[in-house]
Amino acid sequence: MQPTATDTNLEPAMSADVLALAVRATTHDGVRPLSEQTVIDVRRLPGALADESETTHLVIEQDPDAPRPGVIAYAHVERTQPPSAEIVVDPEHRHAGHGRTLATTVLERWPDTRFWAHGDLPAAKALFGSLGLTAVRDLWQMTRPLRGEWSELPDVTLPEGFTMRPFELGRDEESWLAVNARAFADHPEQGRMTLADLQERTSEPWFDPHGFLLIEHGDDLAAFHWTKVEPAEPGHSVPTAGEVYVVGVDPAYQGRGLGKAVTLVGLHHLRNRGLGSATLYVDGDNAPAIATYHRLGFERSAIDVMYAEGPSRT
Repeated sequence: MQPTATDTNLEPAMSADVLALAVRATTHDGVRPLSEQTVIDVRRLPGALADESETTHLVIEQDPDAPRPGVIAYAHVERTQPPSAEIVVDPEHRHAGHGRTLATTVLERWPDTRFWAHGDLPAAKALFGSLGLTAVRDLWQMTRPLRGEWSELPDVTLPEGFTMRPFELGRDEESWLAVNARAFADHPEQGRMTLADLQERTSEPWFDPHGFLLIEHGDDLAAFHWTKVEPAEPGHSVPTAGEVYVVGVDPAYQGRGLGKAVTLVGLHHLRNRGLGSATLYVDGDNAPAIATYHRLGFERSAIDVMYAEGPSRT
């Protein structure tokens, strides 16, 4: 009998199951199947935040008498408007219809759901295509070297009257959230960031305030570059790559060359930490940003695709 998808509050043991499943899928596919926000939601203790009712967790569990019982497939649904979802299936339990079971369960409850396919792997592309969904959004990963050939970085000079300093916990949260909301007013994820979202990220093991760089003009926060460096892989002492996590310019200060300057400030910081490369994520239809990143030496290295009902992105 085909296992069914069930709702769960993800108690600690099941949360650990889902995270272990995601690790197995990452090792198998070479692509992380769950976004940072989803991983945060999976780790979050039940009842930790008031807005967790906006998230649904669906699981398919292995028979308890199986050699390795536990979660074999998982879907995370963020009930925004419209909803978005991610699905991961244990590599040992694929080709059994579990991904389709989760996707159809989600669509029956929220017909306008958009599904992320990280890496746009063939199996995900086939599944969503068979459900009549089309690719409606591309999210590019772009990479550039920070060491070796083609790694030269231009010097960076801030415009006159602007200064730089690191983010200070307990001081800068509200001003940063205000500028971030204005800078990303049209962005479906970044522009919705709340104080709770920010606090969750500044509590992560990778958070380093010295890599969260603020550009000020007098008392105004004009721009920022938040870099991210995750811990080194097992067996390595230094991480291999850093991330241009978020770059933003207050609309009131656009047109003064701050976007390029603040991006370079962060890249120099990552290189000075001894990292070999830098990555970033940008929407595939953001031609001005892509052109800027190309001029700074970035090239597309991977792609995530969102599938939904509606006209194709092409």
